[in-house]
Amino acid sequence: MRKICDPLPDDAPALVEDAAAVLRANDRGEFTKPSARLYPHQWNWDSAFVAMGWAHLDWERAVREVASLLRGQWTDGMLPHIRYDRAALGWYAPGPELWPGGHARDAGELTSGISQPPVLPSAVYRVGMAQPDRDRRHAWWAQIFDGLLAYLQYFLDHRTVEGCPLIVVVHPWESGHDNSPRWDFAVEAGVRPQQSYRRIDNTVIAAAERPTDRDYDLYIFLAELISSADYALPRYLSRTPFAVYDAQFNAIWYRSALDLNSIAVALGRPAPYSAEVLAAFAHAFRERHWDAERRAFLDYDLVGRRSIPVETCASLMPIYAGLVQTDEALDLLARYRARSAGCRMLPVVLPDQPGFEAGRYSRGPVWIHTNWMVIQGLAALGCDAEAARIAGETLDLVRQAGFVECYHAASGTASGPREFSWSAALTIDLLRGEAP
Repeated sequence: MRKICDPLPDDAPALVEDAAAVLRANDRGEFTKPSARLYPHQWNWDSAFVAMGWAHLDWERAVREVASLLRGQWTDGMLPHIRYDRAALGWYAPGPELWPGGHARDAGELTSGISQPPVLPSAVYRVGMAQPDRDRRHAWWAQIFDGLLAYLQYFLDHRTVEGCPLIVVVHPWESGHDNSPRWDFAVEAGVRPQQSYRRIDNTVIAAAERPTDRDYDLYIFLAELISSADYALPRYLSRTPFAVYDAQFNAIWYRSALDLNSIAVALGRPAPYSAEVLAAFAHAFRERHWDAERRAFLDYDLVGRRSIPVETCASLMPIYAGLVQTDEALDLLARYRARSAGCRMLPVVLPDQPGFEAGRYSRGPVWIHTNWMVIQGLAALGCDAEAARIAGETLDLVRQAGFVECYHAASGTASGPREFSWSAALTIDLLRGEAP
């Protein structure tokens, strides 16, 4: 099997050692905190990415990371975006009180009431492939397969409308890019929550690097709507200003469906998602998300029934999913690079777009996890040179600013919390992992 970084840089052992130290420092035994100071609980897609890093250091520790995350699963299969650590309640706000009446299978679990991009099945496939003992790999996959399938199927069963197989995202937090300019149309509605709330994030990290109070008004307002609808999409849709088809979220679901099929085949089971189901999803993705005039994949506002005219890294996620062919992938990437002149690669929002801010959270900085997904997609398409180029640029950011949450799009300096777990984990995977 080939490596993404081939040949490995001379400092690869030191980078892996430093990244491992970050994971160990944030290790809570069963799960890994995203960062030491700001995020004390278990986040859904953070743990999925983190498990891939642990797999190269301590495979059984990666297995525990996934098991811990699955303990928060709901009766309908939904895997919440936060599984709260009772020992850390009060360190992060808002907390589980924002999500009354949840439906966790284990009544003792405290969770949020929304999900996050479903990277987990793909992460589980990659973690499994890092285990050379076929019997151990297959035994683990068999143990958690039903939970993974329930998670992916939840979205088809409970988050689709009007006969379209695409998944409806109900909260900016669920997208994983909380304050992206993509969601400004909802912020600009000026909604206010009924309850008062407090923030801790902008006391730990500079406010200029975090979402604004107007963003948080929307977040809390939507959480109130979702919980008052008992987390049921039909009841929520009639009252909300925010319901979207997110190109990134849908691309990630598709990739995870492919990877769960691969796990099933390895176990000698029928693939849960037939070629017909996947083809229908891919067709709907192209039909709804592709904008021929802009030559970009855009998100879609179901409330306003219009495409959202903001171009971000979500437009590159079909590369990760395998929803585009090689020529189109290279064209998407080349155009993104050209329009990002003066930025470090790859900014999560194109700098010529309204609302771009080079250092503020999901409004412009470079994030390792989005780079990693583009790298994986390119490698799977055989675009090894481009994959290696982005990997090298990503490692240069790590060398410059460390394992931080994200990197200022212009300067490459640190933005957000330091000693960030998924930045460390994915650095390890870039250096130790196999190409798809």
